[in-house]
Amino acid sequence: MGKGRWNEKAQGMVVPALAVGLTLALALFMSGAARAAEPALDLMKAYEAARKNDPAYKGAVAERDAGREFEEIGRARLLPSVNAVSTSNRNNAKVTTAGGPTQDRGQYSSSSTSLQLRQPLYNREAWASSAQGQARTAASDAAFRARDQELIVRVFDAYAKAVVAQEQVELVQAQLKALDEQLRANEQRFTRGEGTRTDVLETGAKRALVQARLIEAQDADQNARNALQAVIGMPVQRVGRLKVAGRAAAAEMEPLDAWRSRVTDTNGEIESLRQAVEVARQELRRAEGGHHPKLDLVMSTGRTQSDTTATFQQTTRNRSVGLELTVPIYAGGAISAQARQAAAQLTKAEADLEARTGELMVELHRQYALQRNSTSRIAALQSAVESSSVLIEATRKSVVGGERTNIDVLDAQERLAQAERDLIEARNQQLLAGLRLRSLAGVLQEADLQVVAREFDAAK
Repeated sequence: MGKGRWNEKAQGMVVPALAVGLTLALALFMSGAARAAEPALDLMKAYEAARKNDPAYKGAVAERDAGREFEEIGRARLLPSVNAVSTSNRNNAKVTTAGGPTQDRGQYSSSSTSLQLRQPLYNREAWASSAQGQARTAASDAAFRARDQELIVRVFDAYAKAVVAQEQVELVQAQLKALDEQLRANEQRFTRGEGTRTDVLETGAKRALVQARLIEAQDADQNARNALQAVIGMPVQRVGRLKVAGRAAAAEMEPLDAWRSRVTDTNGEIESLRQAVEVARQELRRAEGGHHPKLDLVMSTGRTQSDTTATFQQTTRNRSVGLELTVPIYAGGAISAQARQAAAQLTKAEADLEARTGELMVELHRQYALQRNSTSRIAALQSAVESSSVLIEATRKSVVGGERTNIDVLDAQERLAQAERDLIEARNQQLLAGLRLRSLAGVLQEADLQVVAREFDAAK
């Protein structure tokens, strides 16, 4: 009689939970079926879409194109400049000579045309401006190279997070399914008098917690897909699945010094900052050039008609070739102030280069260590997943034999779910570390992303 009351009470508590679970399961099935109908987004397709649609990348392309004009602008100061001037006037003149009569010439037209060519021969400011323009263009190209490699890392990072979030939903759903089976088994054993009400309540409580975790996982999945969509500029329903069954490939174990040398030699950001130092150095030269004279070759030809009252009704043609020397004497101290300002900016540019190099070296060490240790960590997690799967079955058999309790089964299931989550995250971290390591070294290419894309299966 007592056992019957316990059974009724237990069923009264479990049935509402089952109703809620069935409703949630039906909603999940419908949403999952809708998403499953959509083809999974391939990593390389996501990258191609990002190159077309990512606002940050489009801005980097425009910035590079604008930066390439600095070289032309600087070189223009060393090339000849040609100017043409034409004037036409309507005059009304009266000419009065000293002590003499006044001559009224009435209204007449006057005009003048001239063509002048000026070629700098000695101009330290122009030389510095030309070298500065070359450095600015080189800095722009190097900065774009860094942004181009950064896009690869950003696309993979967003894609990998979407993969992890999607896998988390499926893992929680699998865990929920396992708890449903466990709950049914508890109820059957309790009905037969082999189990306890505590087993049913423990499993039901665990199932409720996993249901809440599933809602959190779905929110994280949606947020991750939204973040990926913001990068690639197209809607995302499903992404590929990471292959975790096979053993991870061994990390590149080149000496750390080789990677450090690449950072200083080929990293786009470092090269851009190095060119920024050159820009500041040439700015100092340009400012100091204001103290030096300028020598220009000047060639001109012109024609004037009635240009002045003295040349009334006369036409004059003139051609000249000569040198023009400009010697600065005093400019109120502005040139010296500009030189001091440029010297301070040069010091800052050198400090920025040194500081950023140090930051990138620290990040290089971190990614190198992560890449070096990832293989053994993934192998350990794969073993943990395999062991946890076997442990669940062994624990269930021990429960039947009275050696273990229901809570031991629940703990084993939780350990399996956690090991599977850790394995997926570790595999993604390994792939991301490899890309970041090559990006820091300045050698990351699209071909590297293609290699990584083979680790995902977009067909499932």
